Amino acid sequence: MSYPGRRLPFTVEVGKHGEPPPLNVSHLSEGRIVLIGGSRISGTYELRQEITFVDEGKRWENEDLYSKLVDLNSNGVPFQFQPREMGSPDMLMAWWQEIGKIKASFKEIFWRSPDDWLLTTIEPPVIGMRGWTGPKPFRC
Repeated sequence: MSYPGRRLPFTVEVGKHGEPPPLNVSHLSEGRIVLIGGSRISGTYELRQEITFVDEGKRWENEDLYSKLVDLNSNGVPFQFQPREMGSPDMLMAWWQEIGKIKASFKEIFWRSPDDWLLTTIEPPVIGMRGWTGPKPFRC
């Protein structure tokens, strides 16, 4: 993960081997925030929830999506690390931090293997930290 302007080292919590992951924001899909977590049974997580949002316009400008992701964050729900999906919830949370819309940290969940996961706390960026000069336009 490469989040500009954040202080290093990041705070990382390591899940115990075999411990099921917490309920987390997996991805966005056609007006739905998809959450998964818990034990895997035949490749499927036992916990799965969907929260609908008004899917109109650009995701990073969508106030309904923003308010629902902020609410999940305030309840301690982590966001899956999705490095290849530019409109992913973790990227949106980082962007909103960068432009000052979110002043709080968020947790990101990252898998090293199906039974091995980490939670990383992503703090808001600071101008000048690690050469960061401020937000760039969101690319999606």
